[in-house]
Amino acid sequence: MGLHSVPTPRLRICARPGCAETVKKPTGKYCSVRCCAVDPERHERLREQARRSARTPVLPLARQLAISFSEVPSNPEAMLTLLCQGREDTPAGLSRLIG
Repeated sequence: MGLHSVPTPRLRICARPGCAETVKKPTGKYCSVRCCAVDPERHERLREQARRSARTPVLPLARQLAISFSEVPSNPEAMLTLLCQGREDTPAGLSRLIG
């Protein structure tokens, strides 16, 4: 085997049952878009994947900022300042770009 030998590409057969055509692209699985669209095994895999994802519980949203309106604040800006304590408007990594 020489230093510059190029491996010969293997011919792959279409993944759809009953089709004996060769795949045209090296990363392809099917010989054509039509074969991909009518493959019953692919449709079953997609149906099963959809069933599994439908059973997955919905993840709760991240912690949300709670604002209670039970009391009417005399200064809404002061209330917002209290609620936002410890939060940065500019992330620490970007603060050097602001100043």
